[in-house]
Amino acid sequence: MTNVTRISRGELTASEIVRRLEDEERVIIEATVLGATMELSMRKGGETYYCDTPMRLLTFENADEMRRCLHRFRLAKSDTTADEEPSEIHA
Repeated sequence: MTNVTRISRGELTASEIVRRLEDEERVIIEATVLGATMELSMRKGGETYYCDTPMRLLTFENADEMRRCLHRFRLAKSDTTADEEPSEIHA
């Protein structure tokens, strides 16, 4: 059975999230997108990383691509600034 970790946006760093995915955990991130709260489900299957959003499924070939996505949409806490507050996603 897969372990599921539920977190709020900006609670973990991208590296911490990827580490959990590599340990076969599913990470669900609660985020506010354009004023609405939604859940984004992160998982790894084989060598592919997945970010399942209510709008579409994003796939990534490696951990670095997944980290870039987590940073791009400000889903992960910054690896350098622990007190940085994420802003809303405007994709």
